[in-house]
Amino acid sequence: MRLALLLNAIDPSICGVLLCGKRGTGKSTLARALTTLFPLITGVADCPYCCDPDAPQWMCETCLLRIEHGEQLPLATRPVPFVTLPLNASEDRIAGSFDIASALESGTRRFSPGLLATANRGVLYVDELNLLNDHSVDLLLDAAATGIHHVERDAISITHPARFVLIGTMNPEEGQLRPQLLDRIGLFVEAEDFRDPTMRTLIVERRLAYDANPAHFAAQWADSEQTLREHVQHAREQLTSIHVSPYVRQVIAYLVDRQLHTTGHRADIVVTRTARAIAAWEGHDEITRADIEQAIALAMPHRSNNARLTQRITQMLEQLPGGAYDTDRPQELATIDTDIDERTDEREGAAGVTRTLHGEQDVAQVQELIHIIRDRQWRSESGRHFISLTTRRSGRSTRTRSTHPVTDIAFPATIAAAAPYQRSRGRVHGGKVRLQVEDLRQKVRERKTRSLLIFVIDGSDSVMARQLMVRMKRILLALLQHAYEKRDRVAMLVFRFAQGRIVLPPTRNFMHARKVIDELYVGGCTPLATGLLEGLRLAETERMRDPTVRPLLIILTDGLANIDLSGNMRSVTPQRDALHVAQEIATRRIPTVLIDTNPYAPTPASTQPPLEDKPLESSLAPGYDLALALDADYYRLSPPHSAMLLQRG
Repeated sequence: MRLALLLNAIDPSICGVLLCGKRGTGKSTLARALTTLFPLITGVADCPYCCDPDAPQWMCETCLLRIEHGEQLPLATRPVPFVTLPLNASEDRIAGSFDIASALESGTRRFSPGLLATANRGVLYVDELNLLNDHSVDLLLDAAATGIHHVERDAISITHPARFVLIGTMNPEEGQLRPQLLDRIGLFVEAEDFRDPTMRTLIVERRLAYDANPAHFAAQWADSEQTLREHVQHAREQLTSIHVSPYVRQVIAYLVDRQLHTTGHRADIVVTRTARAIAAWEGHDEITRADIEQAIALAMPHRSNNARLTQRITQMLEQLPGGAYDTDRPQELATIDTDIDERTDEREGAAGVTRTLHGEQDVAQVQELIHIIRDRQWRSESGRHFISLTTRRSGRSTRTRSTHPVTDIAFPATIAAAAPYQRSRGRVHGGKVRLQVEDLRQKVRERKTRSLLIFVIDGSDSVMARQLMVRMKRILLALLQHAYEKRDRVAMLVFRFAQGRIVLPPTRNFMHARKVIDELYVGGCTPLATGLLEGLRLAETERMRDPTVRPLLIILTDGLANIDLSGNMRSVTPQRDALHVAQEIATRRIPTVLIDTNPYAPTPASTQPPLEDKPLESSLAPGYDLALALDADYYRLSPPHSAMLLQRG
């Protein structure tokens, strides 16, 4: 982790580092200390972006215009900016917006720079980067990709430089990053806490010493920090002189493409830059194989799904031909590459596929199951699942409205509403804007909120007959992990014999929910109608408690029923009862997902009307019929030995 941060200080074009680990492992502390290792920067003194006078291509429009007019730009030296981007920062705060103070004082229209402008030529730090809302992530993507930020808002159009080293931290238990942003971050490091009692004791001692006298503690380490700073500065100076031979570029290309199967070319570029920075840090004149190996270990974990990354790369590098770097090696590299592929595939076999299916791939497959459309309900809760209007003063401002009282003023819209009446209100040229109560405009904000996932599980013998319980639990655990990442609440009920029983009331205690899933068992007949009715009652009860709740029923069943609502096994109406309840759920507009646990169930293009009174056995696809009655999204288990858990119906 320390090395990854140092490499970004040596070469900021590596594009940052993501520190991944559980809380309390020193991620934030180490990241905040990085700026002390950057040299001072020289920039235009009165420019909000601190434009570099030696790089006209990265100057703002104002500075370029001043140079064209022959103006001598005032210069100043300052420390590298370290900007923290809060998770609840508004879009205006990040991107910049209309300068209200300037408009009120002088009536002029000016741009107020945001955090991306302040971070130019510095470090942008985001704690819990994976929890950042989608709109903020989109802004970061654009700036990180081009180093330029273009603002079109509040009747203002402006382009300014936004080159920064992005340092993010995240706890993997809280959810994953969007792949687009993950690929923009240069390096990835997993932070772990120390297990050695001696090291843990030393950490406590140093923390207590800092708390007792911070100034004395800093002075105690000043010499060591100065030595480290000089080492970084020397490496920066040597960076451009590091030789990157054609052979090195070929090795990196083979490893990244053939061994790690990475899409795009950004990985090759980052690995090359990282290897060059490592060589400068180690004092090498050219990139060595050890530099390449270490660069791949830092730059590829978040870009490759290979669980044996380090072992494969080490083995590959050990068998590369030795000697001087030259351009006469492509054929040798290709031969070794094929040989390594064949031997590694033989060792991994099917076990590698099985291992990945039990982890993140399961979660990725079930994410698309849950779709909740937005409504007009105002909510105060926050989450990460679906977009809703919010009563909080945080979130994305999408529009404005005229209402009283105004609690969250939309200043640009307010000034725009007052502008036509300034002359009649006696405003003189250059005077302050005159506002009245009817000019005030309220921001209408929206943000992501949470949902309530209700699992309705078929616990009858028909599930065990096909030995599907293990696969059902995999799906449930993946859905549970997804709910945890999205801050949802979960509830669970199981129907078997003649009843439907709530085994997990609505909760956010995911440890308890996981324990309930582990203890699930099957047996008995199938009261499908009763299970659906209990799920409906639970959803309606939660909506009565809180009208803002958005319940989602996730039903896992094969659609086979043999007990009606009265508990009679010899009735001929179990199917009809189940379909009647299903239609009632659809009428109540409760979003539903049905997962057919019969992997061999056909999905006919059309079925008979679902409420037709007919024996269940005559239905070709009982699960599909049920999904039609529920107006639900329909999925079914994939056949055994398939690479996918679910198939869309």
